[in-house]
Parts: sequence; C-alpha cells; structure tokens
Amino acid sequence: MKNILVLVLLLSVAIGSTVAQTMHDFTVTDVNGNTHRLYQDYCNQNKVVVIKFFFTTCPPCISNAPLWQQKYVQQGSGAQGVEFFSVTTITSDYNPNVINFESTYNQTMKGISADGGASSIVNPFKNGAYGSWYGTPSFAVIAPDRTLHYPVFFNELDSKINLAKTQTGGAVPASIALTLSTFGLDIPDGHVKFFVKPKNSASPKIEITKNSQGAYTFLYPSTQIPTMTNPQIIMESFGPAHTSKVTASDLLAIQKHILGLTLFTQPYQMAAADTNGDQKITASDLLNIRKVILGLSNSFPNNTPSYKAIPETIDFTAALGQNIQVEMTVVKTGNVN
Repeated sequence: MKNILVLVLLLSVAIGSTVAQTMHDFTVTDVNGNTHRLYQDYCNQNKVVVIKFFFTTCPPCISNAPLWQQKYVQQGSGAQGVEFFSVTTITSDYNPNVINFESTYNQTMKGISADGGASSIVNPFKNGAYGSWYGTPSFAVIAPDRTLHYPVFFNELDSKINLAKTQTGGAVPASIALTLSTFGLDIPDGHVKFFVKPKNSASPKIEITKNSQGAYTFLYPSTQIPTMTNPQIIMESFGPAHTSKVTASDLLAIQKHILGLTLFTQPYQMAAADTNGDQKITASDLLNIRKVILGLSNSFPNNTPSYKAIPETIDFTAALGQNIQVEMTVVKTGNVN
C-alpha cells in the first residue's frame, strides 16, 4: 500500500511540473493576414509568447475562452512584452472557423488556423517532441531565450510568464530600426529591398524584412544577421522604370529647372532627375523619361536604377543593448514632384 501511495505522489508531481526545453522556430499567419515569426519577431525582441492549444468546437476550450481573454488583457494585450496565440489543433479549423470563434467569444489575441500554418506549431507537440501531449485546452510559455515551458496549467500562467521574462539569454543584441523618408511616394511591395552586408564585400548579404507591424527592424548580431566586419545597410531596386508616379508633370518640372525658371531645392529631386547617372540634369534626362513614359524604353541608361537611396549605404556600429534608428530617403527615378 505504501509503495502504491509513493507511486501516485510521484506521478502527480510529474504531471504538475513542466519540462524546460528549447522551442522550435515557426512562421505562421494569423486570421487577419499578419505573419508572425517566433524567433525574429518575438524571442529576438525580448518578448514572451504564450500559446493556447484549442479547437473551435472543443467544450472545455469554449468554457476557458473568457478566462483566456481576461488573462490576455491582464498581461497587456500584446503591448507589454507578452504575446498570446490561440492555435487550433485540428485541420478542419480554417480561417472562417477561427474568425467566427473569436467573434463569438470575444477573443482578441492572435488566432492561428489550419490556413495559417497551425500544424507547424502543433505537430511537434502531438508527436511527442516535448513530452506527453495534453490535448485541449493546454498551454505553453516560451521565453525570449527560446526556453519552452510545457505543459503549463492555466492557474500557473502568471508564474511561468514572470519566470520567462527573466530568461533573456544574457546579453541583449542591439535593435536597429530603419525608417524611410519618401516625400509622399508610395512604394509598391517588392519594388525595393533592403539588406545588411559587410562593407566592401558582396557577401553575406541578408535581407531586412518587415516585422509583423510593417516596420524594418532587426537585431544585431542575431541568428538571422550574424556579426559582420563593418556592417552596412544597402537598398536594391527591383521596380520597373515606369510607374504611375512618373508623368508629364515631371518632364515640365525638369525642363523648368534646366531653363533656370524654377530650380530644384531638394536633394531627392536632383537624384530623381538624373536618369543616366552622370550627376547632371540635361535634356538627355528629359528624353530618357519621355521614352519610358511612352513605353519606348523599359529601363534607364547606364544601369541607372528605377529607385535610388540617399545615402546609398548606411554604415552602423552597434553596442549590445542599444536602440539605433537610421534613416534612408528613397526616390523614384524620374519622379521629381
């Protein structure tokens, strides 16, 4: 009888405790179309991630929904370094199902359906990579240093979140924010891209992608962007020579500048008007723009890019823990207005 009692006690302790492991990276899209990358958008930004495994017709999940929402609000609704995800565990929960669930039960955290890649989060848990699968609803807490706490019972969430906040992995890399000055120019997606690379070297060249809020930010150094010798930010142009922003009014403005009637006052105008890269503004620039507008040419001479950056490169130095903001002006070649 004593041996049975000891076994029961040991089993209770095992079930009620979590195992600290390293959480795998994932990229998912929520039901609102926003992309979320665990390492880049959250862990590397020193944020804690809390996951609820559920499905939309699960009775206990429905019962827990008001408490889950209340907990999300108590933890800052995603604005205080803690983000919540509701991740479906069944493949028949598509975006409309999860959206309906959120609307019905007033869920405002990030909802991840089968459409958004929920299986990339769920499958390792179901397959036993992190120990026994505890079904739905169950919870996991991921620290900034990628430590996974699982399983976590609902009444343990606050303590596990507070613990995870302390697990930052030591030195915090610098946070670099690239802001763009476009003078009202709307740049379509894909027309320009930004990269970090070593100065005077073509590689490695690593793209700076937008985060879930649409901003160009990155941590340096990090697993995505490792330490480089004399790192710099560059822009590359992929857009066409002609866009709706290049019009006859640009031709008129350039002509007035050439004739000395109305001179350009902004550096971006001078850069935009120089269509052949000779650092001058002449009648040949007018001709180049006219050919592009009329469809007689698909590019500007001398490999002049469709978009230019001022400055062309940004060198930066970053001490650990710093928050650094850098600015780059982007102009459309041919668009001076």
